[in-house]
Amino acid sequence: MFGVSMKLNSAKTLLAIGTATLFCFGTAWAGAITPEMQQKIDAYKAKAATMAADPALIQAVKEANTKGPIAGLDNAKWEKLADNSPEASEMVNNAAGKLLTKWMNEDAKSLNKLVLTGKQGNRFAFTSKPATYMSKDKAHFSESFAGKNWQMKETQPDPSTKIETVQITVPVKDGSNTIGVLLLSLTADNLRN
Repeated sequence: MFGVSMKLNSAKTLLAIGTATLFCFGTAWAGAITPEMQQKIDAYKAKAATMAADPALIQAVKEANTKGPIAGLDNAKWEKLADNSPEASEMVNNAAGKLLTKWMNEDAKSLNKLVLTGKQGNRFAFTSKPATYMSKDKAHFSESFAGKNWQMKETQPDPSTKIETVQITVPVKDGSNTIGVLLLSLTADNLRN
């Protein structure tokens, strides 16, 4: 009986330690957005809207929409591609990818990734390979494609860069028509300072 009690107490202790560790780890990687952070995020939404209105960006989205997604490429196949695969490299090195990289480098302390998505939900330009290729079923795409700005509700690690971020998206419009979505991944530590 004593041995069973010891095992039960040991199991409870391990569970308590595991829960405490999970809680500590979770708070280090996801966190609330303070009012001060929100002010900075709102300023980046305005900056993102200006970026999304750039004529070169709009032209790139129109051209990508004409081409459409890469035939046969889905999220499962995308995940297996190396960051420097020909498909991913093309999306960093095309004209829109170079423009996004230029903007990110101008504000490298705050921006850790930019991604441009066409009307079918396919990513076609970015600064570094995102975790998914197709994003049509994601809230950040659907809300911004409906004409609204979107943001994460809390800080989280970016799926591909692993940097704690707040992601925001804005619609890319041609006149009054939404034709794509621009995503900015904001570095959380910079938002806190």
